[in-house]
Amino acid sequence: MRKKREWKGPNLSSFELSHVPEPLLEFAANGRHVDVRFGLMDYGPVDFSTERTKEIRLGVVGSSQTVGKLGEWLRRCEGGIPAKNSRQPNLFPAFPGSTILGPFRCSFEIGTRHVRTMSPLLISRIVSEKDDDTAIALAVEAFTNEVKDLAEQDQPPQVVICALPVEVIERVSNMRIIPPDDSPADDSEDEIEAEDAPVVDREIENFRGALKAATLALRIPIQIVWPTTYDNDATVKRKLAELSTRKVQDEATRAWNFFCALYYKAGGTPWRMVRDQREYSATFMGVSFFEGIDGTSLQTSSAQLFDDRGEGLILKGGPGLKDKTDRQPYLSALDAFNLTRTALQTYKREHGNYPARLVVHKTSRFHPEEREGFQKAIEQSEIEIADFIWMPRRSPVRLFRNGVYPPLRGTAMRLDDEQTILYTRGSVDFFRTYPGLYVPNPLLLHAQRRDTPDWSFLLKETLALTKMNWNGTQFDGALPITLKAARQVGDILKYVPDGTTPDPRYRFYM
Repeated sequence: MRKKREWKGPNLSSFELSHVPEPLLEFAANGRHVDVRFGLMDYGPVDFSTERTKEIRLGVVGSSQTVGKLGEWLRRCEGGIPAKNSRQPNLFPAFPGSTILGPFRCSFEIGTRHVRTMSPLLISRIVSEKDDDTAIALAVEAFTNEVKDLAEQDQPPQVVICALPVEVIERVSNMRIIPPDDSPADDSEDEIEAEDAPVVDREIENFRGALKAATLALRIPIQIVWPTTYDNDATVKRKLAELSTRKVQDEATRAWNFFCALYYKAGGTPWRMVRDQREYSATFMGVSFFEGIDGTSLQTSSAQLFDDRGEGLILKGGPGLKDKTDRQPYLSALDAFNLTRTALQTYKREHGNYPARLVVHKTSRFHPEEREGFQKAIEQSEIEIADFIWMPRRSPVRLFRNGVYPPLRGTAMRLDDEQTILYTRGSVDFFRTYPGLYVPNPLLLHAQRRDTPDWSFLLKETLALTKMNWNGTQFDGALPITLKAARQVGDILKYVPDGTTPDPRYRFYM
């Protein structure tokens, strides 16, 4: 239902409220569901075929303790993990198991040839190193050497799990509140305001980014995992706090997220956006900026390119500039052209043709120079339809509803022809609750070029893109995947030497 109310803000006389229904996702056999986990249970992954039995080969690198404990947990997951006691069964479903009868319709196997155990002497050398940067470099080198050894086998694993020992984690991190591994313990940081967000410790981020960058050339995705993912008794000390332990998800949710990430990294597609065949084929590009290793150099750009089939491509661009008036980063016309042109050519090599429509997302304003470069690349690729959407990190407007729960996910408020706010986090009918911990902040969508006439179509599309994070299975993400991937991609690309072209597939950056 749409309602009209008076808006008291400057330059606005009225606004329009609406609600975007929860987008469906596509699974095997053309199955549809709003929820990732129930869709996988009911239909299986979208690329499932009854004509072949799928087995995913896993490798493991870690200490004797982490390798052993992880192996025990993986075997237990085969029989399934029960749901936690909760009044929201749709929010916390049981994990049915990791065999061919489970939600991913495949088995996950670790052969004895694919296990590498790091020596206690090597781990001791890392832990005892007094210099932080040297300790991180030693840890990166140790894991990279083992992954390289596995990659050189005749039949290498499809994904290598790096099971970090507690003592290594504590050495390479100051242990503040952080998203610690490739299966985040809690996605609630997406709804926290910037100044209220937990401090992200750079040492652990540097270790993760450097390790991911070092293994890109090996062409085998890695999955970094902490003991708290698979061992309920494991604790990791937080320096600067009194031995408190990080909050982790319930075990069934951890299993869902862990195996979903493994499936995608191994080349599978768990789900994808539902596309109407009558609509133009589209691809979505997120443009972001990140700082160099020294933290002081000019920001560099990257493009996160995703299509509605779930394929993701990552490209490194040229240096960023800063606007003299508002200090927002942007690209020169030439660099914007080159980045977009390279992204579209990479898309064409993967798909055989250019998309009919390109949607560009940014968290900073589209500078006139930048727009000129984007538009020139689009014209040369003969793409006639494009939308440039600026999504600032903070919305100036929030909505409140009666009662204790925040607005429904999908609630939208049209401000004017160019601006709309959209609640991507909020109360969820399917969960029968609000699953977050903090007051949600809506996205502000500011269209700086809009060839798509229908705002409701753009909102539906943006909401669907928040469900395309294959690193987790709770569908109510705060950001579209084009922008969600930006920080983790930047933390890896800054370690990639200039002049090298890393593998562009997103599965290597998760």
